[in-house]
Amino acid sequence: MGAAAPKPLNLRAMSNAWDNPIAFASELSLYYSQLEASGHRQPARDWTTEQEAT
Repeated sequence: MGAAAPKPLNLRAMSNAWDNPIAFASELSLYYSQLEASGHRQPARDWTTEQEAT
């Protein structure tokens, strides 16, 4: 099993935004960016680009 994901750097902002879905989604996106930068999450695929046929 891999290493545990780190605590969000923006945990307080995520907690404060809990009752506001738009603000919480924005803070969650920042946390996902943090996870990608630290290698704990694979970058999301860009669904707007065409994939090659296999």
